[in-house]
Amino acid sequence: MYSRPKHFFIYALLSTFSLAGVGGCRKDVEVFRPYPPTLEAIQQMLKQVPDASTKTTFSLNAVTEDKILVTPNGVRVFLTDPDNLFADANGNPVPCSTCQTLKVEVTEALDKSDIIAYGVPTTTTGGELLESGGMARIAASCDGKALQLLPTRQLKIQIPANNPVNDMLVFNGIVANDTFTGWQNTSLPVFQAEWQNANMDIVQGYEILTSKLDWVNADRFVNEPTTSFCVDLPEHFNPENTTAYLVIKDMRAVAAFEYDLTEQTFCYRHAPIGFSVKIVTVSQTADGQYWLGNQETEIGTNATLAVDPKQVSQQQVLDFLKSL
Repeated sequence: MYSRPKHFFIYALLSTFSLAGVGGCRKDVEVFRPYPPTLEAIQQMLKQVPDASTKTTFSLNAVTEDKILVTPNGVRVFLTDPDNLFADANGNPVPCSTCQTLKVEVTEALDKSDIIAYGVPTTTTGGELLESGGMARIAASCDGKALQLLPTRQLKIQIPANNPVNDMLVFNGIVANDTFTGWQNTSLPVFQAEWQNANMDIVQGYEILTSKLDWVNADRFVNEPTTSFCVDLPEHFNPENTTAYLVIKDMRAVAAFEYDLTEQTFCYRHAPIGFSVKIVTVSQTADGQYWLGNQETEIGTNATLAVDPKQVSQQQVLDFLKSL
């Protein structure tokens, strides 16, 4: 799993606090002290949200023939012409038949809770909102050494979907310094597909052809008028101890709020006007206590919504996120 998205790092809390007149300060004067950073603890907690079935590792020996790898959730990864599919980090071809152990790891984010937990919100690198048809991360290695696709090859991935639509595009996840920074449009089409599962049932879904490993997504733009939408939290919730999300109802779309240092609010600048949304904030204070913000609203023009997080247990946070 990758480290938290870039917006959790961008804004550090720059304010400093001092006590005036230390020698004669009054006991009844309270000075606010910000909580220390706890985002790393939040990210560790989020690892408990996805079901174990969202991660599948295939260990194969001396692969010489085409194979279809199928995860418990029905995602299919095609190893076609495997001796001419992969290269090492230096671009040298690596035939799968020479690998004593070919390991292929598939991580799926097929619902909104997984998107939050894996830190891959459905926004472009420029912040535009996307609707996802399903996303997966593919990693491959030969005897412990990381592989990439050969420049001339593509990997085929099929993702089950109810009522697939015909205007999805392939988006690659962009990672910089181990930080997910958003989705990049390849302008390549995603295809609708049908196939039979192990029970001989017909499955509908999306077929993606990708020239890169790592995160790949079937997406389409949410082509609606947008506005800035902000969340105002009590002052002791800040970008060092809080993550905040805009979860679009009735759509697989999640945006992460960024902290506006000037206004001291969490904002998303491309919120679709008129859409019903759920505001979700997760915080952890220095004493290890979790706080959960949960409020439903409709996006209005240049609106700021006050949210008052409630103290909850870690299990309550996990149960809530799993229900999204």
